[in-house]
Amino acid sequence: MEAKTINIYIKTPARLHLGLIDMNGEMGRLFGGLGVGIDHPNVIIKAQTADSLKITGKKTSLAKAVTERFFTKYNNISPKVHLDIIETIPCHTGLGSGTQFALSIAVALAKISHINASVPELAEIVGRAKRTSVGTSIFQYGGFVVDGGKNQKTPTTAPPLIFHHPFPETWRFIVASPNQPKGLANAEEQYAFDKLTIMPAQNVGQICRLIMLKLLPALTEHDIESFGDALTKIQILTGNHLAAAQGGIYASSIATECIKFMTQTGAYGVGQSSWGPALYAIVKQNDANTFLAKVKTHLKNGAGGEAFIAKANNQGAVIKVEV
Repeated sequence: MEAKTINIYIKTPARLHLGLIDMNGEMGRLFGGLGVGIDHPNVIIKAQTADSLKITGKKTSLAKAVTERFFTKYNNISPKVHLDIIETIPCHTGLGSGTQFALSIAVALAKISHINASVPELAEIVGRAKRTSVGTSIFQYGGFVVDGGKNQKTPTTAPPLIFHHPFPETWRFIVASPNQPKGLANAEEQYAFDKLTIMPAQNVGQICRLIMLKLLPALTEHDIESFGDALTKIQILTGNHLAAAQGGIYASSIATECIKFMTQTGAYGVGQSSWGPALYAIVKQNDANTFLAKVKTHLKNGAGGEAFIAKANNQGAVIKVEV
């Protein structure tokens, strides 16, 4: 009997990384992360059973590398699949492109190959969740997530998801990417973390207090003022510690100027996603279009760049399987 053809469609969210919790590690866990899924840009792929491995579309070399990692783990399975990469998230911009790209391919390959593996397991196989599981959790669930940090006794295991909550539908992000160098990644990122000093326990405690007693309660109560204030303060504490690697609280003087402008323009909260260059401001839905126009004018009159409105993705990746 001829095997049935399986068709897979996957569309991922992007993610904003909103900060790290613990760069001290004396309690046995390191990092911990905050993040939220946003509705665009997206990774979109299609996969179909085939006679052999075929990869078409965008970023085929990167897709091949992910596929090779997958089939190195599952080396008893022949790679009989056609992957078509339709859309991708711009790489090294702070929007989570690597994790969403790798997971979309890994999930498609697992379903085509009839492999029953969880998303966190697949993340480890394709080399994601090395520091935080923010991107992995957003792929699975969307919304606002917090992970519990990397257990230093089992450093290859993905950090556990400890908090997940839908992000308010009436809040918006203005995402701005000024023209500046792309953020750190791969070996450069590892080098940056390796040369950082240990974050003082007092600062870690302050971040934890802001999260537990201001940020999360404000999220659940839809209090945008308190949420934004807490997030901005967490970003400053994190950025101060990362200043040795990126030159300041934010990745450049251009980013600092843009953050200052968005604050003065009335954002409830501001920050830099991961190493940037993506920056974000939290505003109410009714104010988003006016705020975006002002940010675009600021960029046009300065370094240049792009900006867009994003709403939260509260469902995670869309995965459709047809047999």
